[in-house]
Amino acid sequence: MKHKLSFMVAVWWVLACAIAGIFLMCTSDKEDHISEAENRMLQGFPELTAKTLFNDEFTAQFDAFLSDNFFARDGVVSFTNGLLDGFSLLSADDALAQKTAQMESELETGNLKVEGADEDGAADEVPGVMQVSAIQADSDSPEEDDAGEEGEILANNGEIPITDAHSYLYYEKTDGTLLKNYTYDKDKIATYADTLRVMQSYLPADGTICFTQVPLASMANRWVYQQDEFCGWGSSVEMMLEDCLQGTERIYVFSTYDILEPYITGDTPMFYHTDHHWTAEGAYIVCAEMMKKLGMPVIPYEEYDYKAIISSDTANGNYHDTFNVLYPLLPAQSLVMSDTDKFKEIDLMNYGSTTYRSFMNNTRLPWRKIITGANTGRRALVLCDSFGNAFTPYLLPYYEEVHMADFRKGSYSKSAVGGSIGQMIQKYGIDDVYIVTSTANGLRKDNSIVYLREYLQ
Repeated sequence: MKHKLSFMVAVWWVLACAIAGIFLMCTSDKEDHISEAENRMLQGFPELTAKTLFNDEFTAQFDAFLSDNFFARDGVVSFTNGLLDGFSLLSADDALAQKTAQMESELETGNLKVEGADEDGAADEVPGVMQVSAIQADSDSPEEDDAGEEGEILANNGEIPITDAHSYLYYEKTDGTLLKNYTYDKDKIATYADTLRVMQSYLPADGTICFTQVPLASMANRWVYQQDEFCGWGSSVEMMLEDCLQGTERIYVFSTYDILEPYITGDTPMFYHTDHHWTAEGAYIVCAEMMKKLGMPVIPYEEYDYKAIISSDTANGNYHDTFNVLYPLLPAQSLVMSDTDKFKEIDLMNYGSTTYRSFMNNTRLPWRKIITGANTGRRALVLCDSFGNAFTPYLLPYYEEVHMADFRKGSYSKSAVGGSIGQMIQKYGIDDVYIVTSTANGLRKDNSIVYLREYLQ
């Protein structure tokens, strides 16, 4: 009788667990979605096909789905992290410094891991690249200087540090010298110039290409925090790229260093302090310079309405960033491609997020199309990493369609999109291309030098 009772209890316990499990599976989020507590994407319910079933892909994704969607998961994770932080002996400033040092060290060694990305700015294996819900988490984290570069004095202030073989990013020091930050090889820049010429061949005769390389927030904030040591910064990289493009028309190179230098220590932040991106204000100023160059009327920053989103990151003491996310001047339809010619509509912005992911509702793969409502007769393509998300909204009034694609390794799929970037430029009638990349993926990185060319043709 005792064994029979134990057996019945076990049976009912198994049935109760099964019912609870089925209930949680039915009520959980079936789509990939962001965990704000963990700053990563959570696995949605996998698609069951013969292919995924027989190669164990479904099983692996289903295990991840169960792990990522247990009841009140974000609350449990946040509580656990808070509990652990409570036992930490580090101050808020020390914790931030430790976190930054760890990220920089991981980036330097190529070991920094984020959702869907293998850092050095590259999104290597992006799960679900064929799915409309697939989002690439921001993967541009603060860079560490290359070994042996920091500390070398390049020249005196007023001189341009450039040689036949190299160009540089640098800081201007208060002692009247220039301190090297990064070195760029001319052979890589020449290779990139050739890629831009190939890209131009896909554009109409009046088509233009605008390029800029944006420093990370850590670079700008080093100057902001150490104004007793630094009084400016600069880049000779754009000068070298322009030299490699000599004789080529309608390809314009913009130096974000030069454009933003007058604003870096001003009252309006150009870069965030709790995030490694540039601000909406910084992106607007650079975009406005591009519009001037193209002969377009510049819409004042204040003409847009914004939602001021306060960051949830309190690691830097009591400091919070404000993400000013604009409301488009005209109703815009935002579409994400899932497979060749298959689009699904999503929100243009994510006004509910408290992170940089608010801008353009985060990076979406493999191709994005925004129908702006502006009947200008022109179409633009923005090739970018996540720094393009703060920049792109300011293009919407100038184009009837704005397309977006990420050129980082693993982020673009010719089979999913239906062709190379060059073919898509022709298919969608793109007139102008804007290349907006952080230095984490810029002119000394394979994402720009190798993979952009690979995806282009």
